[in-house]
Amino acid sequence: MKRLQQVMFIGMVVLTTMVFADNSPVPMLEQTAQQIITTLKQNKNNLKNNPQIVHRAVQQYLLPKVDVNGMSRSVLGRQAWNKATSAERAEFSKAFTQLVIRTYATPLSEYTSETIKFLPQRAANDGRFTRVQSVIIRQNGQNIPLVYSLVSINGQWKIYDLSVEGVSLLQSFHNQFGEVLKNQSLHELIAQMEKNKKAA
Repeated sequence: MKRLQQVMFIGMVVLTTMVFADNSPVPMLEQTAQQIITTLKQNKNNLKNNPQIVHRAVQQYLLPKVDVNGMSRSVLGRQAWNKATSAERAEFSKAFTQLVIRTYATPLSEYTSETIKFLPQRAANDGRFTRVQSVIIRQNGQNIPLVYSLVSINGQWKIYDLSVEGVSLLQSFHNQFGEVLKNQSLHELIAQMEKNKKAA
């Protein structure tokens, strides 16, 4: 998980050379990245001392492009989601949204000079799901493969997963929550997420 957090932000905020098809999600990713980069540059000297700057940027520009509801269902798992009450689902989704914001925002203050190159995009299998493959290029260090998984919702592309070096962010959260739910209730899991939010 820490490895994912350290590198996935690069793909969200630095978009350079790209090849994309019609109706591609890449322009959306590019615009989002430019908005976040502008905020980071304008507040570069204050990012570490005031993390809320990054949190607000992620919430304003990136979060609307993420399928948080779909991710909430997926990471919790079908069985736990179906057993949960409507109130518990809403409470979990709220806590998970904050976790997504923190996950994306935490490493942004460490951004240096990485760039990303997008590979020719494959057509969506059924017009609803697609993947954008890319490579993070680092001046000092090994390049890192990064894959965006997106779903079309009401005609708009939404990010629902990122895979860094073949490791899925969605699956990592799913495994983490699954381990907790083996010994604790959903209510206890939500309380733990809220506690971690306050600590952060």
